[in-house]
Amino acid sequence: MNSVIEKSTENNRCSFNCRIFGRTQAHLLTKRLGLFISGIIAIVSITGCGLPSLYAKSMQALFEDRPQPVFDSYVVDDRLIHFAEVQSPGKLLIVFLHGTPGSWSNWAQYMADEHLSAKTHLIAVDRPGFGKSAAEGIVPSLQKQAQYLMPIFERNTSGQGILLVGHSLGATIAVRMAMQYPEQLCGLVLVAPSLDPVLEKPRWYNKFAASPLFRWMIPDKMLLANEEVMVLEQELTKMLPLWQTIDISVTVIQGGKDRLVLPSNADFAERMLKSKKPTIIRVTDAGHFILWKKPDIIRDAILGVLDQNCQTDKINRGLID
Repeated sequence: MNSVIEKSTENNRCSFNCRIFGRTQAHLLTKRLGLFISGIIAIVSITGCGLPSLYAKSMQALFEDRPQPVFDSYVVDDRLIHFAEVQSPGKLLIVFLHGTPGSWSNWAQYMADEHLSAKTHLIAVDRPGFGKSAAEGIVPSLQKQAQYLMPIFERNTSGQGILLVGHSLGATIAVRMAMQYPEQLCGLVLVAPSLDPVLEKPRWYNKFAASPLFRWMIPDKMLLANEEVMVLEQELTKMLPLWQTIDISVTVIQGGKDRLVLPSNADFAERMLKSKKPTIIRVTDAGHFILWKKPDIIRDAILGVLDQNCQTDKINRGLID
């Protein structure tokens, strides 16, 4: 009798331990899969590009012997929008828009550039949901995000149109702002822009990361980026009939090895702006981090727009003869 009881107890213990072991293994597997997906998103973002050289530099070293950025913010719809500024009152305003995820510091290398700071008034924003504008979360609607960023235009004291410079999803928002506020601008410089709704459908890892099963395992910044990407196709589709409203200079800079924003996005921009004859700069050996790996190309493109198209804007506005 005792032998039967002992055997039954042993079987129950084994069954209990097996259930615990099974649950533990399932938990570990789920956690590892979540980390794997998060890693895939990160790897896709940087494959073939390497780390931006900017990240190796401290801000103090970057702005040594250069005009220092000052920080300010404004409130719109109870939402705080933070930005960095290298002030040159009366000079043409350039507004930099970062991608996803990111912050104003993505543009620090350009804010510290002596050629740009000598000729222009520079502002780099933290987009809604990122940096010090993060408190109220992201704004999936590009129309709404453009609306929330528009008050930055009030910093323009030059009497000239503003030049918008965006990278990745920041370039997308720059286009949306040009559609909504064309009279405020003199040009766009779009670096690796996400533009074609056909090309910007969520990928398999975006869908996995959006699943409730995996969301809790993925870093917050990656989740925010993924939320913006998940609605991007439909947001770009809404923009399709508005491309004809763009009547300013547009320069697109696209890396040929970009695996995150496909190079065909530049072809899309060329088709949509055919009558405006956009400038398309294709850098065959660059990836998505062209912003940091090829800063001279970006800077020279910005200076070219300033000297040509924004100079024409000054004439049109009657500021010079």
